[in-house]
Formats: sequence, structure tokens, C-alpha cells
Amino acid sequence: MKPSSDVTGLYRNFPAYLWVEDEETRTYLQTAWEGELHIKVLVAGGHGHLHAVVNAARNDYNTHVFGFRDRDFGGSNRARWNEDAVVVLTADVVEIENLLLDPDAIAACQVNTSGLNAAQVEQELTMLATPLTWWMSCRRTITEIRDAVVDDFLEHPRRDRVKSQGDAEAAITGSLWWARVLPTLQPDWGNVATIARKLTDHEASYRAMLSTGAWRQEFSGKEILRDLTTRIWTRKRPKDPECRITFVQEIARAQLDLNRVPQEIRELRTAIRRRIGHRAQVLVRRTYAGLTSTHPPPHVSESSPRHLILFRRIRRPLA
Repeated sequence: MKPSSDVTGLYRNFPAYLWVEDEETRTYLQTAWEGELHIKVLVAGGHGHLHAVVNAARNDYNTHVFGFRDRDFGGSNRARWNEDAVVVLTADVVEIENLLLDPDAIAACQVNTSGLNAAQVEQELTMLATPLTWWMSCRRTITEIRDAVVDDFLEHPRRDRVKSQGDAEAAITGSLWWARVLPTLQPDWGNVATIARKLTDHEASYRAMLSTGAWRQEFSGKEILRDLTTRIWTRKRPKDPECRITFVQEIARAQLDLNRVPQEIRELRTAIRRRIGHRAQVLVRRTYAGLTSTHPPPHVSESSPRHLILFRRIRRPLA
């Protein structure tokens, strides 16, 4: 059977493939997982594309393909990362960059030319987060409006069910969305008072996070980290995107050196390794032929040194 996607051919040389949203996430994981040979990290370019490529891979029975995405304003599935049904793993934090908002690692990183120590970096981070409360409340409210509109949204009917104007009207007006969701949109969201109340409630919630430290998980880590870059890396700074990616990489290296890689990132690696453990145990690469096989080449016996070396390399402990 012909694969349903041209990207299926990508999935031949590694025990596991992990699609992420952007280059920052890939750089972070590759640096934090120093020496990782079992998991190939690929960039999808946003969570919409990520879900599409993972689903396409899974439809072609590539069960060693996964996704890892920001939580955004939805929910995390971290508690279920080891379940077979979970193929796109969702972080606990709003954005993966939130895990880099680590004052100790930022202060210790090699591109800190500002001389700021960890306590001063903490002050800078809080100062950058403080003006974002209304922006975050606006984003959350917009997300709630969008979710309300698309809840049980209409599906395109099959061709054989629409052969007349009456059929077309029934496909729309007979839907659950038309009957249940649409009538609530105007009363719930179609007035300024509702929007004002939602915005003020959310802003108060975000403002409270500034005093508890919860903002570190709930505010936009991506925006804060970008604003912080010029305050930390004050000299001989390259242009973006090199600057942005290098800053991520150096903070991740500092986390490694200080043994401060977040538990969430460690658990992600462990979950994927556990779920493809059997594949990593038996995968032997026939590199000279550009193929992947679980068997030795025809001219190499099971007891030959070449085969044993390859097998030992793949079967090393995954812990």
C-alpha cells in the first residue's frame, strides 16, 4: 500500500521521532538531552502542522512517531504521557520557553555579558512579566470565545446526503451546533459587559500570579525570554534568529551543568524511550545501504564482530 504522506520515508533511521512546534524547542531538547541517539527531533512549524504530521505518520502505522507541544490555554496531558493513546504530548507550561525562565541558569550561561546575578535576573524577569497581565487576559478571553464558537461545530456532510436546497439547509439547521451552541453565543459573548467582566476577572488572576510565582508557568515564556535577551546578552550579540536560538542553547547548557534540567523535560525523554524501548532494542542500521533492518546483512553472520558491535550499540541501557 502506498503511504498516505511523503514524509513517511523520514521515519526509517531512528527508534523514535518527535515533532515539535519550533526551532527553539528542538534546540532546547537536543541540548538538554545531550548525547541522545534514540530520539530524532523535527520541527513542524506550529501545533496545527504538528498534529497533522503526527496523525499522518500514525495513519501509516509509524507508531514510533510522537509530538510535543505547548499547552497554550488548553490542558496538559503530562499525567498520561505513558499511555499508548497519547501521541501528541502536551506540556504543563503555556510555552516551552517558560522552562528556560531559570534565573540561576540564565545568570550562569556563557552569553551573560551583563554581569547580572541570579537575584538580579529574577528581578528582571518579574519586571518583564508585570506589564503583560492585560495582554494575557485578552488572549485568554479570545481563546474562550473561539472555543465557544467551534464547540460541536458543523461537519461537512457526505456528498450523497445533500442533493437539494432542503438537504443543504437541514445539514446546517439540523446540527447540534445550530440548535445548542449558536443560541448561546449572543447572550454569552455578544455584549460588551460580558467581555469586560471576563477581561477583568482574568487580569486579576494574572496579577495575583505575580506575587505567588505562578506567572512563570502561565505567562508567555516566549515573549519574556525574547525581551530578556538584550538585557543579559549585552555585547557581541548576533542577529536573530541566531541570537534567539543561541540564547536558548546556552541556558539549556547551563541547566545541564547545574543539574537544573526541569523534571518535565526529563520525564518527556523517559516516556518516549519507554514507549519505543522494544524498537531501540532490535533496530540495527544498515548504513551502507541506506536501509534499516532488525536483521544482519546477508553476508554478516549473527556472531560476526560487525553485527555484535552494532547490536551492542543499539541495545545499551536506555536509562
